[in-house]
Amino acid sequence: MPLRVVQFGLGPIGRACARLVQSRPALDLVGALDLEAVGRDVGEVLGGEPVGVLVRDDAEAALAAWRPDVVLHTTSSFLDRIEGQIMTCVAAGAHVVSSAEELVWPFERDAGFSERVDAAARRAGVAVVGTGVNPGFVMDLLPVVLSSACARVERVDVWRSVDAGRRRGPLQRKVGAGLSAEAFREREAAGGFGHIGMVESARVLAAGLGWGGVEIEETFGPHVSDADHETEHVTVRAGSVAGIHQTATVRQGGAVRATLTLTMAVGAPDEDRVLIAGDPGLDVVVRGGTFGDTATVAALVNAVPRVAAVRPGLRTVLDLPAAAVGGRSRSVRFGACSR
Repeated sequence: MPLRVVQFGLGPIGRACARLVQSRPALDLVGALDLEAVGRDVGEVLGGEPVGVLVRDDAEAALAAWRPDVVLHTTSSFLDRIEGQIMTCVAAGAHVVSSAEELVWPFERDAGFSERVDAAARRAGVAVVGTGVNPGFVMDLLPVVLSSACARVERVDVWRSVDAGRRRGPLQRKVGAGLSAEAFREREAAGGFGHIGMVESARVLAAGLGWGGVEIEETFGPHVSDADHETEHVTVRAGSVAGIHQTATVRQGGAVRATLTLTMAVGAPDEDRVLIAGDPGLDVVVRGGTFGDTATVAALVNAVPRVAAVRPGLRTVLDLPAAAVGGRSRSVRFGACSR
């Protein structure tokens, strides 16, 4: 029997998730929740033929009617904005796979939230997990997986460079592309700006490598363009902000154990690199990078058949078993490919 899936949130990522679910024989898209597309046929919202199911915004009643096995949740990055949504899904007896970056490792950021969600999920016999490509794969899970070939790991350095000009409009605006340096700093001071999830990636990496008692420092600033760029969504002039440059440094006992460096800017090269100092050392480069929009959607949908395999409660990507595209359980893939 296919797993019954509800899509919660129909922004660009949510719609892409729902379309990928529709393409999977092992999954059955039975409903969608959203505030903007209420009353429209889900199939038409996704750009296809009508499927006879309307988008709803009454989550509690809709979930009771649809009876999903798993809810794909793609509404917000922040814990304080999603708790009620997650709790409603859990109360309906559904596992939850979410794109919320802060949910990838929520324990230090909000212990109260983590305790409440974990307790509710345990009572309901379901699992809740946050995942994606970054955080959730490139700068955390991938280095942890690579370290399995090392007898000793002394230090890990990860670099991710992303051409934001190839990404969706909301992300280009989120990294400040096209702003002046002054406007960038004003937005930064207001909070909720830039890439969310660097600290979460650092926490996952440290936990996956068994490093306890770590301290994490995050730095953040504008990436200024040296050339003009035009995208479908923004105009970037030379000397203005093209995006962000962000780092997270992991220290243990005063020594630097890991650095995570992210450049996400219009016109930046696309490349991911993991450098492990150890025995043996590893230097792995993903040429062309891991395309974030497609890989995020794949990571979410590929987690659907796996989330039911972990113990009930609030879980992380470190708990999910390896899985192949389409959810075949005996695979060594790690869930960032859509096909």
